[in-house]
Amino acid sequence: MLNPLLLKGLIMKMKKVFTILLLILTFLPMLLSCGRQQDSIQNIEECVDAEIVSDFDTISYATVVAVGDIMVHRWQMQRAFKAEDSTFDFSHSFKYVKPVIESADFAVGNLETTFAGKNKGRTNAVYGYSCFPFFNAPEAMAVTLKEAGFDLFSTANNHSLDTKIAGLRNTLDVLDSVGIYHVGTYRTMEEQDSMVVVDVNGIKIGWVGCTNSLNGNSLKESDSYSVDEFRKNDSLKIAVLSNKIRRLKEKGADVVFTIVHFGNEYQRKPNKKQKEVVCAFAEAGADVILGSHPHILQEMDVLTVGCEGKSKKTLVAYSMGNFISSQIQRDSVLKDVGAILKITLKKEKGKVSVVQFSALPTYSYWTSKEIGIVPLIEAYHDLKKFPFLTYRGKRDVKKSYQQTLDVLTRFADGQYEIDSFSGFLNFSIKEPLLLSSE
Repeated sequence: MLNPLLLKGLIMKMKKVFTILLLILTFLPMLLSCGRQQDSIQNIEECVDAEIVSDFDTISYATVVAVGDIMVHRWQMQRAFKAEDSTFDFSHSFKYVKPVIESADFAVGNLETTFAGKNKGRTNAVYGYSCFPFFNAPEAMAVTLKEAGFDLFSTANNHSLDTKIAGLRNTLDVLDSVGIYHVGTYRTMEEQDSMVVVDVNGIKIGWVGCTNSLNGNSLKESDSYSVDEFRKNDSLKIAVLSNKIRRLKEKGADVVFTIVHFGNEYQRKPNKKQKEVVCAFAEAGADVILGSHPHILQEMDVLTVGCEGKSKKTLVAYSMGNFISSQIQRDSVLKDVGAILKITLKKEKGKVSVVQFSALPTYSYWTSKEIGIVPLIEAYHDLKKFPFLTYRGKRDVKKSYQQTLDVLTRFADGQYEIDSFSGFLNFSIKEPLLLSSE
């Protein structure tokens, strides 16, 4: 017969063994799932952290803002000129829209002037520089545009050769010197053949710039690479540009933005040729197409196209109007009204979609001291915010309001909201607008 004390000790030891076995069975799967490392607590934490990081790595956001034609006429230069030291200061032009531009992750536009250098244009009538019909603006404008928040310009338009091939090349040198990307015109054949893909918050955006007019100017055969153009809607050149869009995707671009200079000046609606070019570029893989040249706003649209045997969406703005110029409205042709487009992209598991889309209508005002830009909707709802507006300016803001809304919202079928405080038209996107092919 066992001693009672020995029996009690044996029972206690069996309980301890059972407890240890139970703990091992409980934690064994967790230890195995984390690689059977020695420090089980540390490894469990590493597994959880890895899962969280993986989830976040699959989602990226980037906001792009885009504007239309950036022009520099005589009257802008006259107001920017500082006689005391013969320099130029254009900063007043953008002070009321600068917060919108610089708040974006990436800001782009159409640069419709050259920077050939003082006294190096075809004419030197304005302090050594010139405007219409041969644009050559002070280099100070490039500095101001960079300070306003711009990151990239298309330099392909009907004024690309206003200061001939030397001015075209010097324009790119100036943009390089201030740190602004450029597409559409080139200094060498190698540069023309290169692909511009910019990583914006983890989303790789490819860029193309092109024009269907050079104002009758021609290029020598040896300089034919200098401008991406499709004059007279040349089908072979459109095919070459379409292939450039495809190559950007092959190079790794998640989305491709194409800035196209086309259409007829002051025409309220896109013409048949514009629509044909848009369809060709969309089918080649262009995800966002930004139009310029008409100098007034034209409608926007969302196209569903076939691309490589799959269906995809393309967001189109046929003309974003003038961003800054000295043109004014006459006979209800709103040459002093433009729009800043704001596009928020989302990349998740390799697919990119538009999750937010807005437009900020703008109005270019004149005073005796400056020509600048104000948000049109904000000014319309509260003119007291902009007391410097002249009688004509206040009148034109009122006259422009409804026509501008009608053009910009035509595609939206009433699905938008007006933010009178910020000045934005916010378009409703019930489901993310998928740009990647599916």
